[in-house]
Order: sequence, then C-alpha cells, then structure tokens
Amino acid sequence: MEEKTIMLLTVENLTKVYIKKKILNNVSFSMKKGEILGVLGKSGAGKSTIGKILLQLSRPTTGSILFEGKVLSEVPRKDIQAIFQDPYSALNPSLKIGEILEEPLIANGKFSKEERRKKVEETLVKVGLLESDYEKYPEELSGGQQQRVCIAGAIILSPKLIICDEPIASLDLAIQVQILDLIQKINQEEGISFIFITHNLPAVYRIADRILLLYHGEVQEIQEVEDFFNNPKSEYGKKFLKHLNLIKNF
Repeated sequence: MEEKTIMLLTVENLTKVYIKKKILNNVSFSMKKGEILGVLGKSGAGKSTIGKILLQLSRPTTGSILFEGKVLSEVPRKDIQAIFQDPYSALNPSLKIGEILEEPLIANGKFSKEERRKKVEETLVKVGLLESDYEKYPEELSGGQQQRVCIAGAIILSPKLIICDEPIASLDLAIQVQILDLIQKINQEEGISFIFITHNLPAVYRIADRILLLYHGEVQEIQEVEDFFNNPKSEYGKKFLKHLNLIKNF
C-alpha cells in the first residue's frame, strides 16, 4: 500500500445549485492516496451530492476538482467506483452473481472468458464469499452477502477511489461491523482510498482517518478522526457530537 503522503484528490470551492437552492457552497477539501475520509452530516447536508459529482453523475455549478493532478473529466471511470446503501437494488435479479461481476470486465475488454471467471472467483473470495457464489442469484444471498457482492464489483477493476454512500445503513449491527472491517481490510491490502459518506458516528469513528463535517452544504471542519471526536473545533461539531455516549465501543 502506498504511504498516505501522495495527494489523490483536491476539491476547491465546489458549489452546486439546484433550482436556486444551494446544495453545496464553496466546499474545499483534499485527500491523500490510501486514506479513508469520513464525510459526516445530517440529511440534506450535501454529502451525497459530493459523491455524485465525484462519480460524474452530476456536474458542479462552480469549483474545480483535480484527481491525481487531472481534471475529473479526464479520469477513467474505472478509477472511481461506488458502493451504495441498498445492495439488492444495485444487483440485477435476473443475472447470476458471476454474470454481474463479469460485466465491468467485459466492458474493459482486456480479459478472456477464462480470465474473467478466474478474476471474479478471486474477487469473491477477497470479499469473504465463496467461489461457488458465482452461480447464485442475488435473492439467494443475505443482505450482508449482497453488499459484499457490491464491494466485489467496486474493486474488481482495481480503482483508486471508492465512494461509499451509507453502505451499511440497511444492514443489521453485526453485519455493519463486518462490512466496515472488510472496507478497512481492502484499504490496507489494496491501497484503495475511500470516501465514506454517513451520518453514523460509531461507523465513521471506527473506519475513518479524517472527518469532513458538513452542515447545509458548507464545511464546518476537517480534522483527524481522534481530534474531531475528542475536541471538535466548530460549534456545530460540538452539537453534532452531543449524543456521543459509548460510540468508541462500536
């Protein structure tokens, strides 16, 4: 894994306006290769809008984004992938798991049929599933297993950044912890950076290196995770943490 010293992403003065309403207002932040950046905020804070812009699913009104020094439009789509909240809706129910995971490999055009099968089976094992799950349909898997398939799809082409938008919100607590541990394992072993979008304080405490806190589309503070939870700088950060309780035991 690359050391967390090389800049991966630089966002400057990002603003997004929808029908005269500012969803993001002059948002600026950066992240390094190999980092997990937690993006915190309540509903409507603009968290998911940042994710959509980075995935090129939405365009900013103003602002600049550099990814490894390149403007975002020049970055191959395979380099930035996503994991979303509802795994079942992200998986085509009419296809087998193997067929779903082969789709990006087919689109990539660099893998033979045999290579695709091998790559998919290796990736299934990497995310804690079985090679035999290749032949199953999504409905035959639990919610946690379905999310592991989505994670497999996100990592199969070795991206540099994965946007996680509330990826554990629909899962039971025990499964949430397993998925968080898997994301950390992938981060450490593969060197993939993550933006972890959530309003879940225990989850972000467990997984993130740094915190970006948003409120009404504006950055309230950016801190190392321990510094944020022990000594938030902003008044909003202090209010946001008032229900902390036993968060560190998650």
